[in-house]
Amino acid sequence: MDNAEIRTEIERRRKRAIDLKIRESVWSLYKSEFKYIDDRMQKDAELILPAVRETYRKTGNAHEFGSDGVQYRLVCVEGKKERDRYDGDETTTTHYTIGLGVNGRQVLEFKARTSITYMPEEPLFDDKVGEITAFIEGEWVTVIPELLEKMRAHSREVRKQRNAPKEAQRLKEDMERFGLQ
Repeated sequence: MDNAEIRTEIERRRKRAIDLKIRESVWSLYKSEFKYIDDRMQKDAELILPAVRETYRKTGNAHEFGSDGVQYRLVCVEGKKERDRYDGDETTTTHYTIGLGVNGRQVLEFKARTSITYMPEEPLFDDKVGEITAFIEGEWVTVIPELLEKMRAHSREVRKQRNAPKEAQRLKEDMERFGLQ
């Protein structure tokens, strides 16, 4: 392959990653499941999917865990922070580099940023995923979105089971109030 063909292939792979929306899945996995996992492990570990909870380890910025015999390493490195003021509103923007490794091989890296604009009424949150700097396609591109959904479903189910007695009591009270005994 000559240089032009290599660049064309890199751009094709970048586009493939964008089309798969894999950045969005990995960013959601980090933001919703791993950003505060240490706190969740101490306060309410039952909410974490058992396969992840039993294999989870944090080393610096890396969250290492396993699922179905595969080892993952999710890394989030916080970059520069910018503050801006405009017309009385203040915006704080934080830049990140997100990486995902599968069985010891880095398969994805991309840039992301979060912005919080503090307005008089309420804060405005904005997340953006950005440039893909590494992408090696594999089975993981379907497994990661499925894992994210499993983790969310597990948490919902645990909460549902915990709330079942309260829901049953509310239903009983509603039945009484509406003459359905």
